[in-house]
Amino acid sequence: MSKKSKAASAKRKKTLHLWPKVLLLAIFAVFSAAILAFHILPAQITYQEGEVAGKDEFYSGKTVTYDSQLRTALARNEAASHVEQIYVIDESVLPNFIAQIEHDFDAFDKPRNNTVLDTESRLSALRNTLSGDYTDEVLAYILEAGASEMFILRQSLSDAVDSIYTQGVRETNLLKAKEDITALLMEAQLSEEGLAFLLSYLNSLSLATNESFDALATEDAIKKARDAVDMIQVTVKNGEKLLSRGSEITAEQIEALQALGMYSGKPQYTTYVGLLAIVALLTVLLGYYLSYYQPKLFMKDNTLLLLAVIMVLVLLLCRLIALIKFSADAEISAQIGYLLPVAAASMLLAVLLERNLAIFATVILALFTGIICQGNVSFTLVALGGGMAGIISTARLNQRSQFVGASIYIALTNMALIGGWGLLNNQDYPLIGVGLLIGLLNGLLSAILAMGILPFLESVFSVTTVVRLLEFSNSNHPLLKRLMMEAPGTYNHSVLVGNLAEAAADVIGADNLLVRVASYYHDVGKMKRPYFFIENQGLNDNPHDKLQPALSVMILTSHVREGMEMLRNARFPEEIIALVEQHHGTGLLRIFYEKALKQALDSNIVYEEDFRYPYHKPQSKEAALLMLADSTQAAVQALKQASRGQVEEMVRTVIRSKVDDGQLQECPITFQDLQLIEEAFLRVLSGMNHSRLVYPEQVAKEVGGDMLAPLPDRDPAKLATGDSATESLDATGGTADH
Repeated sequence: MSKKSKAASAKRKKTLHLWPKVLLLAIFAVFSAAILAFHILPAQITYQEGEVAGKDEFYSGKTVTYDSQLRTALARNEAASHVEQIYVIDESVLPNFIAQIEHDFDAFDKPRNNTVLDTESRLSALRNTLSGDYTDEVLAYILEAGASEMFILRQSLSDAVDSIYTQGVRETNLLKAKEDITALLMEAQLSEEGLAFLLSYLNSLSLATNESFDALATEDAIKKARDAVDMIQVTVKNGEKLLSRGSEITAEQIEALQALGMYSGKPQYTTYVGLLAIVALLTVLLGYYLSYYQPKLFMKDNTLLLLAVIMVLVLLLCRLIALIKFSADAEISAQIGYLLPVAAASMLLAVLLERNLAIFATVILALFTGIICQGNVSFTLVALGGGMAGIISTARLNQRSQFVGASIYIALTNMALIGGWGLLNNQDYPLIGVGLLIGLLNGLLSAILAMGILPFLESVFSVTTVVRLLEFSNSNHPLLKRLMMEAPGTYNHSVLVGNLAEAAADVIGADNLLVRVASYYHDVGKMKRPYFFIENQGLNDNPHDKLQPALSVMILTSHVREGMEMLRNARFPEEIIALVEQHHGTGLLRIFYEKALKQALDSNIVYEEDFRYPYHKPQSKEAALLMLADSTQAAVQALKQASRGQVEEMVRTVIRSKVDDGQLQECPITFQDLQLIEEAFLRVLSGMNHSRLVYPEQVAKEVGGDMLAPLPDRDPAKLATGDSATESLDATGGTADH
C-alpha cells in the first residue's frame, strides 16, 4: 500500500472514530438545553385553547373591566338563532290548482252526460278521461252520480286544497301537504265511493309549492336581532382565579388573560433558539478543548460519556433545586440559587478525569446555573467559586474522608462570595444571612453528593482513581492477604518490585501509585500453583527436571492469564489488569528454549515463538517499569554477596536485554527515561536475595499439557538453590519466574 493510501486510510479511521464522539456531544447539548429550557420563561402564560392548565392561576392587580368580544359574539349568535326563516307565498299557485280541479271535473261530466252511448261505453270513456287507478264500483258511482253530488265532491276537494295552500306549501313538505288534504277530505261528509274517488284523483296529481325562502328578508331580520344586543363587559378583581389546575383552557379564559396582560399569545420560540445556540456553542468549545488540549482523554471511549453523565446529572439536580420555594417572600426564596451543587461535578471530574478539564467544565456549568437562575450574576459567581474551591481541595485526594475537608473549603468560599456580593449591593442583613446559611449547606451537599456518587461512577465506567488505587494497595485487601498466606515468597517479591517501580516512576513522570499497585498484584496468578515457584518452596526438588521444556513453558506462562482472571473476578480496573498482562510482554524463556534445542534431534522443529510469553508488549511507561522492575529484582536477588559494581552491571544488563529483545518498542519510553530508571533502581536496590523456582509435574494436566519424560543430565540441586548462572540467563532474555 502506498503512503498516500495509508494516509487516506488513517484519515478515514480517524473520521469514523470521531463520529460517535460528535454524536455524544450533540446528545449532551440537547439534554442540557432541555433541562435549561424547563421553566426558563417568566410567569407569562402561553396555554393554547383546549390545553389543560398545569396549575391554578390567580389575578393580582387592580380591578379591570374589559369588553368581552367572545361573550358578546355568543349573545348575538344566540339572538340570531331565535330568528325564524322568512318565507313568501306565491298567490298564483292556488288559483291555478283550483282551475285544474274545475277543468278536470268538467271533463268528467262529458261521458256522464252522453246519452247516446250505452253504459259500458260511457264507463270506458270515463276511465280514459281519468288519470289514476279507480275501481269499477267507484267509476260506476261517478257515472250515476247526480250533479249536486258531483258539485259536493268538487267543492270538498277545492276547499281542502284552499285550506292547506293558504297556509303555504314548501318544497320540503309536499308529502305532508297531500296528507293534510287527505285528512280534511276524510273529515268531510262524503259517501264511501265519493271519498275513494277523490283520494284516487288526489294521488294522481302532482302538487306544486307556493311558499319559498326569502334570504334577503331573513338576513335583514337576523341583523336586526344581533344589533339589538349590547356589548357585554367583564370585570376581574384582585385575587380572582383565572385558571383551575386540571381544567381545559377555554377561549374566554385566553381572552381574559390577554385583556389582563398575562398572555403571550404563543410560546416564545426565539427564547429557546437563543438558549440552544448558547448551549451548542459551549458544547463545541468543550469538544475543541478536549480534542486539542486533552487528546488522550478525548480518544478514550468512555471519557466523553462520563463527562456528559456527570454534567447532565448535576445540571438536572440544579434545575430541580431551583424550583424549590421555601418562603412566601420571593426575594428570600430566590436565595435557593446558592444551593446549586456545581462543586460536586467539579470534584468528581477532578478526581475521575483531570483537573484542567474539571475547571473548563465548571465554567460551563456556572454559566448554565446563571441561565437557570434567570441571569442572576451572583449565583453564577458562587457556582464558579465553589467549583474552583472543590477542584483545589481534591488536588491531593487520597482517601474518601478528605471530602469532608473539601466541603469546608467550598462552604467558606461560598459564604465569602455571598457575603461580599450582598454588601456590594447593599442587601438587607437578614437576606445576606439566609444566603450565607444556604452557601454553607451547598458545601455539605456538594461533598455528600461527590462522595456518594464516586464509587458508583468508578465501578460503572471502570475509572481508576487515586482513592481506588489506595484501597487496592491496602495490605488487608483479600487478594493480598491470600498472596501473603499462600505464596509468601511471591508476596515479598511483589512488594520489592513495587518499591523499584514506584521510585523509577517518580523520576520519569509515570503514575507511581498505579505501577506500585500493579506490582503488588502482578504475580497473583502464582497462587493457583505456588509450589511451582522457588520463592515459595525452600530447598525442595526442582519439578521441571521431570518435564519437557514445552510443558514447563506452558506452566510458566499460565500464571499471567490466571492472574488476569483472578483480578477480573475481583473487579479490578482494566488499567491494572493491562499492566499485569504486559509485564512479561513476549519475552523468551531462554533456559527452556535452549533445553529444547539440546533435546531435539532436529533443531528445525524447535521454534523460538513457542518459548515466548503469548501476551502484549508493554504499551505504557507503567507497563515498561513493571517489566523492568520485575526482571531486575529477580536478577539482582540471584546475586549472592554481590558488589555494587556487579549490581550495577546486572541492572544495565537487564535493561539492555529488554531493549535488544524489542520489548520496549511499543511504549512511549525514551533512552533518557531508561537512564533515569537505571539510576532509580540502583538507589533503592539492596541485598535482595531469594531463589527462583522451577515447576512440579502434577500440574501438567491442569494447564492442558501431557506429562513428558523427565529431563536427563539436569542437576535438581542447582536449580533448587537458584544458581546465579540460571538467573543470569533470565536477566539476559530469559524468564525471571523459574
